Amino acid sequence: MISTFPWFVAVVVVEAVARRTISSRAYAWMVAYGLLGLAALIAAPGAPQQTNAPWVAVIGAAVAVTGYPVGRKLLDDRADRPPPGPRGRELAALALVVAPVEELVWGAIVEPQAGIAVTAALFAVKHPLIDGRWRRTVGLASFWLGLGLIRTVSWPAALILHVVLNAGGVIAGHRRGLDQF
Repeated sequence: MISTFPWFVAVVVVEAVARRTISSRAYAWMVAYGLLGLAALIAAPGAPQQTNAPWVAVIGAAVAVTGYPVGRKLLDDRADRPPPGPRGRELAALALVVAPVEELVWGAIVEPQAGIAVTAALFAVKHPLIDGRWRRTVGLASFWLGLGLIRTVSWPAALILHVVLNAGGVIAGHRRGLDQF
């Protein structure tokens, strides 16, 4: 558990610095998560432990898909601003860079040491430390909890769902004109 805290701090600091110094949120994500991804690859995480209980993945998928919107609704978090960048740039950042690196850092390094619940809490707390939107924490924790359950059965399935849900959030946000992130 001790080695999970430096990763938490690194994610918060690197993303915060990038978001405050790079005017495009998508470019800031690409730079921050590119650096975090390189650090995670150097740390060479081992393969996560898996189980042969496919029903766990089904429950995890349901929690991951519904967790974020339901959690936001419970805490009355409302998207109140348009997405800050072009759809293609945000799609590339969130689906092709952020999701895979979060799976690597949080899913392959932090979670095996801290457990799914603690990792979900750290993942959720990281977000308001960056953007101040604390009403998303329950939704983000639920989202990560669901992905963690899937990851116990199939790491690639968790990665694919994470990419799909991030991409879906970008597309829905741009279609509605309301930022989901």
